[in-house]
Amino acid sequence: MRAYGNDISGVSSGVSKWPTQRRTTVRRRTHKLTPRAWDDEINCTLTSNQTAGLAVGRRHCSLSVALLALTQISTSGVACAESQVLDTKMVGSYLPKSKTEDGFYEFTASKSRTPALRAGALEQYQVNLPAEWKEVLVSNAKSGNYCQPRCDEATTEVSFGNSEQGTLQVIIIPTTKLLIAKKNPSLKDVGSATGILNAISPAITGSVAIEEEDIVDVKEVEKQGKVYYEYELFTPYAQSGAHNLTTVCTSMNYLVMATISATEKEWTNAEKTLKAILRSFSVGGSYD
Repeated sequence: MRAYGNDISGVSSGVSKWPTQRRTTVRRRTHKLTPRAWDDEINCTLTSNQTAGLAVGRRHCSLSVALLALTQISTSGVACAESQVLDTKMVGSYLPKSKTEDGFYEFTASKSRTPALRAGALEQYQVNLPAEWKEVLVSNAKSGNYCQPRCDEATTEVSFGNSEQGTLQVIIIPTTKLLIAKKNPSLKDVGSATGILNAISPAITGSVAIEEEDIVDVKEVEKQGKVYYEYELFTPYAQSGAHNLTTVCTSMNYLVMATISATEKEWTNAEKTLKAILRSFSVGGSYD
């Protein structure tokens, strides 16, 4: 027969096998601490010869458990704080908050930002971006750094992106490339919404020309007296991605377009965000 609490196993005919010794066990407590920590406390046992040290033993075990718990809480708090630190490459860590769109940040291309802007061949432009987006490096070959301000091909000004939402590029095309001889032409001078889309579609998709069935929507909007064409395209065979949003206007002797591309997964995750980015793009005005 075995009894718990005061261990008196080995009792026979009412006589204990250990008449001069009594074993005392500190019982498991119900506090929510780690099993190993409480095992340490449970193992603090005393014989009858050690009874005088019981209080000290309990205090030692309890202090050990408390220190372990505090260490775990402290470590957990540090890890949580570190996870909330914003990546310094994300635009939310260095750009000012948007004045027009909550949760977005304003990127304004300064007059010294790109080769075309430094050459004075282009007006400044602005776009709102989500906090987690990062700038994407544009190579010299694509930026026109080697030929501005006399490049006769499409060049990429800036690019931003997010691996879960999509990619934005600002691309400029000389109006002379579109056979427009007039200086500082308006968008209407360059062509209709359909005609311009046909001319610039390879720059949007990065590969194939747009077919009529690829066009989801076309709009004409006006911002601060400047006309823009906006396009929503579904291009499943495009290099850039299955979904493309583009807005285009003119600036001096360039056609300026902001184009956003997204895969099917990115589009599902961020369609509303991508459309908000597109709506925010503007060229000209006072940004300094």
